Amino acid sequence: MNKEEIGLKRIQEILGPEAHKLIERFSNISEDFAKYVVELAYGDFYARDGLSDKTREVAAVSTLISQGNTGLPLKAHIRGMLNVGHTQQEVIELLLFLIPYIGFPHIVDAFMTAETVFNEM
Repeated sequence: MNKEEIGLKRIQEILGPEAHKLIERFSNISEDFAKYVVELAYGDFYARDGLSDKTREVAAVSTLISQGNTGLPLKAHIRGMLNVGHTQQEVIELLLFLIPYIGFPHIVDAFMTAETVFNEM
Protein backbone atom coordinates (compact mmCIF):
# COMPACT_ATOMS: atom_id res chain seq x y z
CA MET A 1 0.00 0.00 0.00
CA ASN A 2 1.19 3.52 -0.72
CA LYS A 3 0.86 6.46 1.72
CA GLU A 4 -2.39 7.64 0.14
CA GLU A 5 -4.01 4.22 0.53
CA ILE A 6 -2.69 3.85 4.07
CA GLY A 7 -3.81 7.39 4.92
CA LEU A 8 -7.32 6.88 3.57
CA LYS A 9 -7.63 3.64 5.52
CA ARG A 10 -6.32 5.19 8.75
CA ILE A 11 -8.45 8.34 8.55
CA GLN A 12 -11.56 6.17 8.11
CA GLU A 13 -10.54 4.05 11.11
CA ILE A 14 -9.96 7.12 13.29
CA LEU A 15 -12.58 9.62 12.21
CA GLY A 16 -15.21 7.21 10.97
CA PRO A 17 -17.76 7.84 8.24
CA GLU A 18 -17.34 11.62 8.42
CA ALA A 19 -13.71 11.33 7.25
CA HIS A 20 -14.64 11.16 3.58
CA LYS A 21 -16.71 14.36 3.84
CA LEU A 22 -13.85 16.13 5.61
CA ILE A 23 -11.30 15.17 2.95
CA GLU A 24 -13.76 16.21 0.24
CA ARG A 25 -14.17 19.63 1.89
CA PHE A 26 -10.40 20.05 2.11
CA SER A 27 -10.02 18.98 -1.54
CA ASN A 28 -12.57 21.58 -2.64
CA ILE A 29 -10.40 24.26 -1.04
CA SER A 30 -6.94 22.83 -1.73
CA GLU A 31 -6.10 19.45 -3.18
CA ASP A 32 -2.55 19.85 -1.85
CA PHE A 33 -3.80 20.36 1.71
CA ALA A 34 -6.11 17.34 1.46
CA LYS A 35 -3.15 15.31 0.19
CA TYR A 36 -1.01 16.42 3.18
CA VAL A 37 -3.76 15.43 5.61
CA VAL A 38 -4.21 12.00 4.03
CA GLU A 39 -0.61 11.11 3.18
CA LEU A 40 1.38 12.87 5.90
CA ALA A 41 -0.91 13.05 8.91
CA TYR A 42 -2.69 9.73 8.46
CA GLY A 43 -0.50 7.84 5.99
CA ASP A 44 2.63 8.56 8.02
CA PHE A 45 2.06 9.78 11.60
CA TYR A 46 -1.13 7.81 12.30
CA ALA A 47 0.36 4.73 10.65
CA ARG A 48 3.39 4.56 12.93
CA ASP A 49 3.77 1.84 15.53
CA GLY A 50 4.30 2.67 19.18
CA LEU A 51 1.07 4.38 20.28
CA SER A 52 -2.46 3.10 20.31
CA ASP A 53 -5.15 5.03 18.47
CA LYS A 54 -6.80 5.72 21.82
CA THR A 55 -3.59 7.37 23.08
CA ARG A 56 -3.14 9.36 19.87
CA GLU A 57 -6.66 10.75 20.08
CA VAL A 58 -6.28 11.77 23.75
CA ALA A 59 -3.07 13.55 22.78
CA ALA A 60 -4.70 15.24 19.78
CA VAL A 61 -7.72 16.44 21.78
CA SER A 62 -5.59 17.67 24.68
CA THR A 63 -3.22 19.55 22.39
CA LEU A 64 -5.98 21.16 20.36
CA ILE A 65 -7.73 22.38 23.50
CA SER A 66 -4.47 23.74 24.93
CA GLN A 67 -4.05 25.75 21.72
CA GLY A 68 -7.57 27.14 22.12
CA ASN A 69 -8.68 25.31 18.98
CA THR A 70 -12.26 24.27 19.57
CA GLY A 71 -13.39 24.28 15.94
CA LEU A 72 -13.43 21.63 13.25
CA PRO A 73 -10.19 19.84 14.28
CA LEU A 74 -11.36 19.39 17.88
CA LYS A 75 -14.77 18.24 16.70
CA ALA A 76 -13.14 15.67 14.40
CA HIS A 77 -10.81 14.36 17.10
CA ILE A 78 -13.50 14.12 19.80
CA ARG A 79 -15.41 12.06 17.23
CA GLY A 80 -12.12 10.17 16.75
CA MET A 81 -11.89 9.44 20.48
CA LEU A 82 -15.36 7.93 20.35
CA ASN A 83 -14.62 5.99 17.14
CA VAL A 84 -11.50 4.34 18.58
CA GLY A 85 -13.24 3.15 21.73
CA HIS A 86 -13.48 5.94 24.27
CA THR A 87 -16.87 6.60 25.84
CA GLN A 88 -18.59 9.96 26.17
CA GLN A 89 -17.87 9.78 29.89
CA GLU A 90 -14.15 9.33 29.18
CA VAL A 91 -14.19 12.41 26.94
CA ILE A 92 -15.89 14.34 29.75
CA GLU A 93 -13.36 13.08 32.30
CA LEU A 94 -10.49 14.11 30.03
CA LEU A 95 -11.92 17.62 29.75
CA LEU A 96 -12.36 17.83 33.53
CA PHE A 97 -8.82 16.54 34.06
CA LEU A 98 -7.46 19.27 31.78
CA ILE A 99 -9.00 22.17 33.75
CA PRO A 100 -5.96 22.79 36.03
CA TYR A 101 -3.55 22.49 33.10
CA ILE A 102 -5.39 24.48 30.46
CA GLY A 103 -7.93 26.61 32.32
CA PHE A 104 -11.67 26.99 32.47
CA PRO A 105 -12.17 29.22 29.39
CA HIS A 106 -10.65 26.67 26.98
CA ILE A 107 -12.51 23.82 28.67
CA VAL A 108 -15.84 25.66 28.48
CA ASP A 109 -15.38 25.93 24.71
CA ALA A 110 -14.27 22.30 24.53
CA PHE A 111 -17.39 21.17 26.38
CA MET A 112 -19.57 23.04 23.89
CA THR A 113 -17.75 21.31 21.03
CA ALA A 114 -18.08 17.94 22.77
CA GLU A 115 -21.81 18.52 23.26
CA THR A 116 -22.19 19.13 19.53
CA VAL A 117 -20.33 15.91 18.70
CA PHE A 118 -22.34 13.89 21.25
CA ASN A 119 -25.60 15.19 19.81
CA GLU A 120 -24.52 14.45 16.23
CA MET A 121 -23.58 10.88 17.10
